[in-house]
Amino acid sequence: MSSYRIFAATVFTLLNSITLAQEDDSKEIIARYTDAAQQTGDAARGKLVFESEKANCKKCHNIGSNQFKAGPDLIVIGDKFERDQIIESVLKPSARIHPDHASHAVTTVDGKVITGVLTSQSKEALQMINAKGETVSIASDDIDEQTRINTSLMPADLHKVIDEHQFRDLVEYLTTLKQKEGAAYPGMPSEFKSITKPVRLDAIHDDELRFDHPVCMIAKPGAKNTYMIVEQKTRHIYQLTKTSQGDKKELWADLSHEAITGTYEGLLCLAFHPDFLKNRKYYLNYHVRENDIFSPVIVERTAVADLSKDAGGASRRLLKIAQPTVLHWGGMLAFGPDGYLYIGAGDGGPQEDPLGNGQNLSLPLGKILRIDVDQRSGDLPYAIPQDNPFKDSGQGILPEIWAYGFRMPWRFSWDSRTKEMYVGDIGQNLYEEINMPRLGENHGWNVYEAFTPFSKQYRREGETFTPPVISYRRKHGVSITGGYVYRGARSPSFVGKYIFADFEKKTIWAMTQKNRQLVDVRIIGKVPEKPCSFGVDHDGELFVVGYQGTIYRLVLDESVYE
Repeated sequence: MSSYRIFAATVFTLLNSITLAQEDDSKEIIARYTDAAQQTGDAARGKLVFESEKANCKKCHNIGSNQFKAGPDLIVIGDKFERDQIIESVLKPSARIHPDHASHAVTTVDGKVITGVLTSQSKEALQMINAKGETVSIASDDIDEQTRINTSLMPADLHKVIDEHQFRDLVEYLTTLKQKEGAAYPGMPSEFKSITKPVRLDAIHDDELRFDHPVCMIAKPGAKNTYMIVEQKTRHIYQLTKTSQGDKKELWADLSHEAITGTYEGLLCLAFHPDFLKNRKYYLNYHVRENDIFSPVIVERTAVADLSKDAGGASRRLLKIAQPTVLHWGGMLAFGPDGYLYIGAGDGGPQEDPLGNGQNLSLPLGKILRIDVDQRSGDLPYAIPQDNPFKDSGQGILPEIWAYGFRMPWRFSWDSRTKEMYVGDIGQNLYEEINMPRLGENHGWNVYEAFTPFSKQYRREGETFTPPVISYRRKHGVSITGGYVYRGARSPSFVGKYIFADFEKKTIWAMTQKNRQLVDVRIIGKVPEKPCSFGVDHDGELFVVGYQGTIYRLVLDESVYE
């Protein structure tokens, strides 16, 4: 072996040894600080640590000050996370980064790399907040490359500035940051009663047939015991058929050539045309990135003549919703009882909707849109229904808007009997909510979050706001998943109850309302996996889509709503 190779091998071995030693040191430090923080600390001293220049936590985090910063507002962190989760989040900030606070690395044409949290992006420029809490604007012409990265702006070496005792006190302080009960509203229960016997959830398929991050389930028209399952990340649609001979899982469509993928980006929802059995048309909501602008798009596709699979080819694009960030994109589309296509569009981000998109009637963001896919208006690939509330308003108001003032309307549905609409709107800092919108209504965001005032910045004189039917605080959940009103025949005590869940807490509720006022609500069970969506079969029986890959049948008939 040459002297050069011996030298190179020696250097490689030395560097590898140093890396392993550093990893061992890091594990030892994390273990030591974790053990210390498991003990009860002093919250008052922890607050001083949080506010100190040495720890510098206030640089990136608010505690209810309504000021946008790079990190999340910690006002109710003690409700959202258990002690172990808080410890891990502080010691290993890059272990689990929520997309709302993911970092972006921008390389300029002159080779400079700028890292921060994206606050907005247009064709002209990009704005970020960097690790110093400064707002940085970069002209689009100066950007060579832009990448979302999985490294937090929060430093992972807090042990260098505070010792174990200070860390224990800091964790203790963070666990005390919980939501105050505050004013009581009829639609905001302080606590929830549970039914005596929780409902059962049975997987409808064997484990080897589990799915990859499923986000939508819909019964196939005209086919008993056949369901379409949408996978977000792979951008695949599978057909699951249940027979007496066993289950069959077949690839129905692959949209990976059209849709992007990511942590939560990808293919989100499917809706069959009401006349699918004749015209073979169906519709999708998925994400694209074009000219560095992130957008949900609504497209039309066609099945083959025997409806056994997608016909292939390019989708017909109906609508593109350009966003300032990669956050809060809604995700739902479905045909309403009137035969029109309804589309849920989120406020587009960043956190707290500082641009006021939810109240801006010239933008599709923060709205429920409604279009007629069977007709065309002028150059549009669809028509505007005659009774859309802003069809002839002019003044830059979008005629597609059906209702507005939403933050992240992830899932919505209609009661098959009363035709009333239910929308699960994911909240900001304090509340999750279920709305029952009607034509032209304003549901408040970001002037209101649930029942409570949030910001006066975009409030218009004389504006009327429609409150939610029900809202719950952070101690009960942090991400609502809208469901369905049960109209099946197997469980009489649940008939007429709206059933919904929380993605993070995995709780399932059943709610009764009258004239959009809460009458009663009960916890009816827990989902083994994070429930990201619900499904309903041709008989009105319900399913729950577990984001970790399992589809469950909601077995209500062994339980009683009481």
